Formats: sequence, C-alpha cells, structure tokens
Amino acid sequence: MLEAVGRAPGTARGLPLEFWRHDDHRTWIDAFMELAAQLQQSDLAEDELPRGYGLIAHLFDWEAQCQYSGWHAFSNREAEVGRIIRAYEAVGLDGEAAALGRALTVWRDSGGDYDATSAAYRELTHPCSVDLDRLEYLAAHFVDHADALLYERDA
Repeated sequence: MLEAVGRAPGTARGLPLEFWRHDDHRTWIDAFMELAAQLQQSDLAEDELPRGYGLIAHLFDWEAQCQYSGWHAFSNREAEVGRIIRAYEAVGLDGEAAALGRALTVWRDSGGDYDATSAAYRELTHPCSVDLDRLEYLAAHFVDHADALLYERDA
C-alpha cells in the first residue's frame, strides 16, 4: 500500500516508502491523502493496523469528502462520522471535533440544509478552522508522532 502511494499520480516522484520521513514537507499532505484513499479502498481491518492508519483513513478521507462534496460528506460518510469526530479529538483538534459535531446536529435536524450547517460550523471557529491549516496540522501531527502511530499496534 505504501508503495502504491509513491506511484500515485498525485504524489511527488521519488518519495521514500516511509514518506513521512521525507524532508520536503510540501509532499506530506498529498501523500497522506493518497494513503487515506488506499486505506479506504483496502480490505485491511483497522484494528489489525497501527492506530495511526485508522486515524489517517478517517481524517484525510473526511477532508477529501468535504473538498469534493461539502457538507454532503455527512451523507457520504454517515456511518463513520462518529469515528471521524473522535479521530479529530485523538489528534488534538478538539475545536474541529466540536464544530463538526455541531454542524452534524444541524445537518440532521434541518434535513440537510447546507447554509444552516455552514453557519453552525462557523459558530465554533478555532485555530484550524481553515482547511489548509487543518491539513498542515494533521500532516505534521502524523510526521511528529510517526513512531508511536505508524509502527506500533495498540495492545
């Protein structure tokens, strides 16, 4: 799977297998996005992998869903939204978790009112409310905690 990330059209050429150890931080977001897509498409059981892979799958897939579908991502990933919110908490983005929880409530209560959901999300701004800031934070988090998150399985 990691080899596939390095071969993907959207990632930089010459990435090492452990791309999070690459010295060019501009490659990290694309590589983590591709890894999330690979994980989502795989039949690997999340609980059989080191914890970070499940977090990457949920968080970067969610970010991709939001980029392409906006708040309709709630419908696209309805079964996973709770895990996504908990994943944001696990990486220290409690503000994003709270804003998503609020937006999800409004999305469900309003029958999918896009404008109301956006307004609810914006009520709880935080340092990573902007997509690019959040993606950079996420990539840096997994790079900084790679040894604990990407190599060791939780007991």
